[in-house]
Amino acid sequence: MREQVLRFGKSRSLVGILTDPPAGAAADLPAFVLLNAGLVHRVGPHRMFVQMARNLAAMGFVVLRFDHSGIGDSKVREDHLPFEQSAISETQEAMNCLSALRGSKRFVLVGLCSGTFTSFRTARSDSRVVGAVLLNALLESPETINEAAVADAFSRKTARGYWHSKIFLSQSWLKIITGKASYRQILGVLYLRLRSPFIRRRSNNYGPKQIAADLRSLIDRGVKLFFVYSEGTSVLEYFRLTLADEIRRMTPSDKLRVEIMQETDHTFTLLRHQAHLLKLVCRWARSMARD
Repeated sequence: MREQVLRFGKSRSLVGILTDPPAGAAADLPAFVLLNAGLVHRVGPHRMFVQMARNLAAMGFVVLRFDHSGIGDSKVREDHLPFEQSAISETQEAMNCLSALRGSKRFVLVGLCSGTFTSFRTARSDSRVVGAVLLNALLESPETINEAAVADAFSRKTARGYWHSKIFLSQSWLKIITGKASYRQILGVLYLRLRSPFIRRRSNNYGPKQIAADLRSLIDRGVKLFFVYSEGTSVLEYFRLTLADEIRRMTPSDKLRVEIMQETDHTFTLLRHQAHLLKLVCRWARSMARD
């Protein structure tokens, strides 16, 4: 594994770390591009992208993790282009850089949270993208999300957490018997469980229909998609409300996989969760090496 700092882009204002495999990459392997998660710079939350880049490089992949403009070491853009547009353009500049330096022709994009939005939109517009790892994915701009959907997702998260963590514990029943329980919260959980099928039917009105159509288009194009979600998060519940049924209808397909990690949080904080996530991503990456 070898690493070097790169400056690239039209004005050479973007900064990234290129991680090369020990003996050079096989010519037919795609290169991986790791995108910023929100405002966290290129190391990723808890430095998980550093470990991911090095492990993927050990498997023979070229990996670039870089900072978008105004994040980390990359300079602020001077053209005032909206981030949703500049992020796609800069991701394409990262791919252009790898094409020039390493001859890469195919690419896999990796994003966490907001990075999944960039990955998805770049994959839609650039046929060089052959795969995407989407961690706790939100495939639409938060500004466009239906407020009722946000409220339902949050309520489902709260109810599911209470249902799994408390309702079957003997201490919880003891509180109920002795009158020390929060009856309003208990009734709220039971009510939400009973009305869950109705929420699912109503959720057909949530989320832009174009997202499901774009996912089908990517799969038809041969793009491999790997979703990983953290159980107990509002993002997962929103996914269940808006896309889960559509994705089930797309399967069985070797192009699309969804994995739900138990007992972790949005950024995979615990080391054991990071290790498990890394194992999942590397196992999925092997399928890209076989293609």
